[in-house]
Amino acid sequence: MENINKIPSKIIEIETSIKLLEYLKRKRVIDDGMYNFCINKLLNKIEFEKQKQDDEYINDLNNYKLLT
Repeated sequence: MENINKIPSKIIEIETSIKLLEYLKRKRVIDDGMYNFCINKLLNKIEFEKQKQDDEYINDLNNYKLLT
């Protein structure tokens, strides 16, 4: 089984948060400073999650829970 298409739910959750921030910025609920601060924090979290991925992490099914 190939591991290329596996994306941990934590990364999907962070990407969903980024989409929410983009929506809030577009609707002018948050200003540019807050948007940039939050986006930078979330991008750092994504990079951290990607660095954690090794064969053991990829094969652990608990990392792929449904987001509901």
